[in-house]
Amino acid sequence: MKKTYLLSACLSSFAAFLLSGCSPDSSTDFYDQLEGHAKSEQKATTLAETRSRKDEISVNTYQAVLDAGAEEIKRSQNERDELIALNAERASLLKQEKAIRREAFAKLDIQDLKDYVSGLETVPKREGTKLIQVIEQRETSFATFAKQYSASMNAEEKLLSYLTEKPNFVKIDEATADLNRIVRQATSALSEFNRLTARYNELKPAFYEEVGLNIK
Repeated sequence: MKKTYLLSACLSSFAAFLLSGCSPDSSTDFYDQLEGHAKSEQKATTLAETRSRKDEISVNTYQAVLDAGAEEIKRSQNERDELIALNAERASLLKQEKAIRREAFAKLDIQDLKDYVSGLETVPKREGTKLIQVIEQRETSFATFAKQYSASMNAEEKLLSYLTEKPNFVKIDEATADLNRIVRQATSALSEFNRLTARYNELKPAFYEEVGLNIK
């Protein structure tokens, strides 16, 4: 009896879904690659959840400073220091998450998976092809999210540079608008990654069943 692992995702601010894990001949190698990949990504999910909690703290701190008005912005050095520290932690967590996901995807021999699927009968071949396509799309989708998330952090740093003892409110308004736009893009990119993760978690056990793997 084989076991399957799910990938996970979420985004309270910016967290990602978990891949699920399942358990196998050529089908055994296919299974081993996918389940090893799912286990590797679980480490990235833990980092993403930690980063998401820090995202929320950062958003709330920015909002508190901006809502407080001109005089409070002038006196907000403690909050600026907190945001600088949070941004450094979030950047470090994203870097670690990217490294783990990059390594997890690199361990997959996509051509080997495709070669195996190409020799199957019609229905399992169709299901296996869809599964591999989603794997490839997830990798691209996460890269897009990471790029947009990094851009949002750059926009935050720009906004932070204007929250000084002599605030320029025109620049603050412009920087806030830019940040909101980029955050929407990052959120959309992560939503797509999460959608693909959910799709992967549907397709994988269905494919295992088609090729006769005994999974629990």
